[in-house]
Amino acid sequence: MLKVRAISFALGLALAVSAGAAAQGGPHNSQSQHGQRQQDHAQKPKAGEWLRKYKGMPPAEQQKALRNDPQFQSLPPQRQERLNQRLQEFNQMPPEKQERVLNRMQQFDALSPQQKQQARSLQEQFRAVPPERQRQMRIAMRNLRQMNPQQREQVMNSPRFRSQFSDQERGMMKGALDLPIGPGAGQDGPPQP
Repeated sequence: MLKVRAISFALGLALAVSAGAAAQGGPHNSQSQHGQRQQDHAQKPKAGEWLRKYKGMPPAEQQKALRNDPQFQSLPPQRQERLNQRLQEFNQMPPEKQERVLNRMQQFDALSPQQKQQARSLQEQFRAVPPERQRQMRIAMRNLRQMNPQQREQVMNSPRFRSQFSDQERGMMKGALDLPIGPGAGQDGPPQP
């Protein structure tokens, strides 16, 4: 199963792609802004599309294609550097993990704006958690994903689980499990990350 770190990686790539597309827009009045957003969404490349297109190329050719991409060129230098680093990390992953990352990006792209904001917020919160607690939360979430919604709720509200995880940690896990990202997304019960 894909761990939170890989989901975070995919989310970071998806956010960078989304931000690059958003950087193309300008100020509009509210009525034309709504129409422009719908048009931008229809024209905006889907998250992971660029990686799927270029993932089989040698790294030097990927870098050249990235440098020539108009959306990439419109990003601030720090974001360009971060995307270059993420591309290098992506290229070092085994093919099956690359495919999981691309699938997570596609799932993120399908989220509503509110769900995307929730995912960003959870990612920020998770980064603030000490590494050992992150590990424990990942293990708990992996186990919770295998349960049906009633079992999951029962376990998360049990005295034992409440003694192992703080209110904030439980809230983060519940929020992540409620997002339709990851294994089990779209199956019966609530979506899972």
